[in-house]
Amino acid sequence: MYGQYEHTVDAKGRMNFPAKLLKELGEHFYISKSINEKCLTVYTGESWDALRDKLKGNSSKNALIVQRFIFGSACEAEPDKQGRIALPAALRTYAGITGEVVVVGMADRAEIWDKSAWEEYSKVFDTVDFDIAQGELGI
Repeated sequence: MYGQYEHTVDAKGRMNFPAKLLKELGEHFYISKSINEKCLTVYTGESWDALRDKLKGNSSKNALIVQRFIFGSACEAEPDKQGRIALPAALRTYAGITGEVVVVGMADRAEIWDKSAWEEYSKVFDTVDFDIAQGELGI
């Protein structure tokens, strides 16, 4: 998944999801809190299963905290005929989503950001030395 798309969340918590990404996500997919940032992560069924399997059976204190954080407020999303999905209030509150959002493709998943939070976060791109980052990542 790739690209950046702007949409609006209506008063009922529904948003049009990018058609291009819907094709990659399939008929239903999963949305949860993001661990690293105040945004939402959108998983394909396959990537959700892989995450679940990776965490399943690990009863360390940190693993249980992560499981409760991710799975406790997650939802399964099924777009309606207009391509809209419903974002539960708890997830909107966590990510600070009040109206305009940005959906960002992240290879095997996507993120949903409040537009103003995304604009603030995007400032980090001006501070990164991409030559060094490429070397560290081997790309």
